[in-house]
Amino acid sequence: MTSVREPVKTGGAQQYIAEIQGLRTVALLMVATFHIWFGRVSGGVDVFLLISAYLLTRSLMTAVEQRRGVRVIPFILRKFARLLPAAAAATLLALGGALLLLSQRHWEDLAQQAFAAISYTMNFWLQGNAVDYLAQARSTASVFQHFWSLSIQGQMFILWPIIHVVVALLFRDRVRRALLIVFATIFVASLTWSVISVAQNQQLAYFDTWGRLWEFAAGSIFALIAPSLRLSSRIKQLMTWVGLAAVLATGWLLPVESAFPGLAALWPVVAAGLVLLAADSPRQEGDRGNALLRHPVLERSGSYMYALYLTHWPALVLFAAATGIERPNPLQGLGILVVSGLASVLIYHFVEFPVSRFTRRNRRGGGPALLRSGTAQQLIAIVVSVALVLGAIAGIRAALDRATDEQAAEGSSLDLASMGANADPDQVFETVYPGEALTASFAQEPGEACADDDPYLAGICRDWGQVESPERSIVIVGSSHSAAMSATLMETIEQHPTWHVRTYTSPGCYFHWPEDNAWPEDVSACSNTWKVANDYILATSPDMVFTIASLTHTDGSEDLFGGSFPGWVSFLHERTGTLVVGLRDNPRTDFDPLECAGREGFDSAACAFDAELQRPDLDGYASQIADAGGLFVDLNDHICPDGRCTPALGGIVTYVDNSHLGEHFARSLAGLFSAELHRDAQWYPADPWS
Repeated sequence: MTSVREPVKTGGAQQYIAEIQGLRTVALLMVATFHIWFGRVSGGVDVFLLISAYLLTRSLMTAVEQRRGVRVIPFILRKFARLLPAAAAATLLALGGALLLLSQRHWEDLAQQAFAAISYTMNFWLQGNAVDYLAQARSTASVFQHFWSLSIQGQMFILWPIIHVVVALLFRDRVRRALLIVFATIFVASLTWSVISVAQNQQLAYFDTWGRLWEFAAGSIFALIAPSLRLSSRIKQLMTWVGLAAVLATGWLLPVESAFPGLAALWPVVAAGLVLLAADSPRQEGDRGNALLRHPVLERSGSYMYALYLTHWPALVLFAAATGIERPNPLQGLGILVVSGLASVLIYHFVEFPVSRFTRRNRRGGGPALLRSGTAQQLIAIVVSVALVLGAIAGIRAALDRATDEQAAEGSSLDLASMGANADPDQVFETVYPGEALTASFAQEPGEACADDDPYLAGICRDWGQVESPERSIVIVGSSHSAAMSATLMETIEQHPTWHVRTYTSPGCYFHWPEDNAWPEDVSACSNTWKVANDYILATSPDMVFTIASLTHTDGSEDLFGGSFPGWVSFLHERTGTLVVGLRDNPRTDFDPLECAGREGFDSAACAFDAELQRPDLDGYASQIADAGGLFVDLNDHICPDGRCTPALGGIVTYVDNSHLGEHFARSLAGLFSAELHRDAQWYPADPWS
């Protein structure tokens, strides 16, 4: 996505292809406008990847065929010396804006994302965090999310020269034909993998380097066949207009964000390929190319396109974070585009162009060839760019560590018996815990990972306390909501080091049990978590099993698990005597109350939501569970008093996202949970706060 003109050689002479610059400009404008105004993906990035590979192969083949050879390391250095300074400048600008507008609880993520951006590994970071492109709210999206495509491009700038050099060494006289075979093989293998991975997990496939290789391979194939084409001016014009129209239509006709980079991505790749082939095939006398793509406005604008790509997404995300507006109206969108446009002009004129001129300058006179070739200047540009970003990251982490230590010390003295769900409704709290520097999160599974040789391993398996011959034993099983509410138990359990807790959790994995424990041979990962947990419970007969016994939704509806859950309770109780405690799921909403409170304040009515806390069949459901030998616990009246859920209650953050309760608030529910357990006299005979 570089904006510096990249000449290609045709017939032995340097030739600048204006249509390619014009196509790149059009594609970038598609990306920016679709992101800002339509909340859609345009397919423009796929065109960028294709163009990058096209120019890369064109340049490398020229060097090979002119017997100049390809010096891999200098070639890679030139590429990154061109890319990194502008990327570093945009990264520092985005960090500055994010530090001003986002609370400290986001700073660690910012530091990680900035490192991923500058190290060209952002696509891996997004895969690791299971990000659904454009599905999450703009206000909580990463300001560096758009670096995913630059990361893949950067990875190819290392891999592609190596492929060219190896093939050139092995097939000296048949390089072009050999490269066609190699890239055709990569194309078929990568496209096949892309189709399979999109079907299995499109979110991960979208950012997958291996699933994008075919787009680069296609660009290289086009570059290899272009010189051999003999096309009339009329055919070229037809190819250009048809290809350009298809590129522009991609975002409107195809579900890019949910179907790419599978077969659907062939549309923009083939469309852009038509434009490239028409522009770069040998020209006849009088062939002036495409008037639109060669227009001076597109050509001049192209110089700023790389920087605009770098700046438009952070501007959009920070606008949403500051205002809470997920979809800007036309005037607001124009403002975002103007701001990012101005930033791109500054980056180009004060960073990108001066550094490019500096790195291309050859020193005269004596001294090592390294210093006279421009390589030293390129190394300086790369090192300084990376060092500036790493320095900013180190500064952020140092400031965050200091604030975290101070706020953690404050948290150790919290009196949870009089805060959170236990607070006097009339008491006013001047501050809300946890503070901004601490990452407000739900409780993770307690303890340490289960032993590798444990015969009962599945999901996220962890042990806490006295594993051998414990005084009491508890099993926690279910989804992330079971993990989040484990803090309610642990507030009391941690006072009893002779007890043992085992957890089996898996994200999104709510209650699942076939009648009479008749599991099929092939089970999903979620089903396997429940199956292994059942096997463990039957083998060890724990004193209590804890899980979430309903499923709430953001629209206010709630699913009860019908007769299946009481059947499971009865099955376990009859065979092990275990008390199964099913907790009612907490209310959910379609926005993040904590993020809202960061903008509007914890007292803002806009950050609260109403919860429907009564269900006609809830009492009957609880009775069925009790008759089966279990216990149904409903704490929602304490989570959302009078049916109103707020981002903080009793001086403690309640929700850390749209559905999970924060760890400290969950701990404040321990006494109330204990009171419910007193219905079974064998449990908690003592005050849990003693």
